[in-house]
Amino acid sequence: MKKIRQKMKENVAATKFWIFMSLVGLQALLLLGTFFAHDKQIVPPSQLVTSQTFSDGSGTIEITHQEYDAKNKIMKLDLQATEDISMSQLTPKLFVKNGSGSMQYIPTVDNKAEIFIKNISNNFEALSLSFQNNDLSNQSVDTTIYDNSQEAQIANSTQTESSDEQPADLVYFFIASNSPHLKQSKTPIKIESQAAYAVDAIQSEIDFQNSQMKKMDMAIDDLERKQETTSQKIEELQLKNQYLTGNNLNNNQSKISNLQADIAGYAQQIQEAEQNKKIITQAIIKMKKQIADIQSGKFKFTDDVKSKKMK
Repeated sequence: MKKIRQKMKENVAATKFWIFMSLVGLQALLLLGTFFAHDKQIVPPSQLVTSQTFSDGSGTIEITHQEYDAKNKIMKLDLQATEDISMSQLTPKLFVKNGSGSMQYIPTVDNKAEIFIKNISNNFEALSLSFQNNDLSNQSVDTTIYDNSQEAQIANSTQTESSDEQPADLVYFFIASNSPHLKQSKTPIKIESQAAYAVDAIQSEIDFQNSQMKKMDMAIDDLERKQETTSQKIEELQLKNQYLTGNNLNNNQSKISNLQADIAGYAQQIQEAEQNKKIITQAIIKMKKQIADIQSGKFKFTDDVKSKKMK
C-alpha cells in the first residue's frame, strides 16, 4: 500500500489521468445501464393514456385492452368508442419506433373494433396509432360574414394559427414496449380473415343479447307473480278494514297504500323490461343484417395499413 502511495506521489500527472479515465468509464457504464434497462421510460406516462377525445366534440375512443404475443410478433388491441362515432368512418394509421409492422383494423359491433398489429419486432420501443374521423356530419361549416376585409383577414389569420395545431378530427395513442397497460399474451394470438373474425364477434354479441332477452322474460314473469301476490295481500288487508278502528285501522290502511305503491313499481319495471326487449330485438336485427352484408361482400373492410417510421 505504501509503495502504491509513493508511486502516486512520484507520478502526479499519471495519477490524475487515470482517476479522470475511471470517472469517465463509470459514467459510460451508468449510461449504458440506463439505455439497456428493461424498465427505462421510452414514452412519458402522460402520453400512455388509453382514452382520447376528439377536440371537435365528435366523441371519445378508448383502448380497453392491449395484448402482445412476442413469439408470433402480434399485438391485439380492443377499441370502444362513444355512440356518436362510426367505427367504419375512422381512418387509422400506424407509426413504429425501432421497427416496422402492419395493422389490420376490424370494426365489429356497438362502436367496437379490433386491431391486429402484425410483424412487430421484439425489440420495438414504441408505436403510435392515429385515428381520423371522416364523418362529415361532425365537421363545422363557417357561415360567418364580416363587415370589412380587414376583419376577415384577422379572423382568417386566427384560423390559420389554430390549424397549425393538431386537427380537431384527429387523435393519437402511444404504446410503449414497457407500458403498464400492455399485457403479455398467455396464449398465442391467432389472426383469421377480417370477415371471419367480424362474423364471430358479431355472433358472440347476438348470443349475449339473446341471453339478455331471456333475462328480461324471466324478470317480467317474476314481476307479474309479485303483482299477483301483492294484490292478494291487499285484498286480505281490505277485508280486515271492516273490523278495525282507530290506530289499527290507520296502520292497516297504510300497509295497503304501501302495497299499492309496490304494485305500481312492479308495473313500471315491467314496462322498462318490455322496452328493453324492443331495443334488444332491434340490435339483433341490425347485427344479423351486418353478418349477411359481410358474407355477401357488401360490407367492405379496409386493407392492411403499413407502418410509418415514428420520430
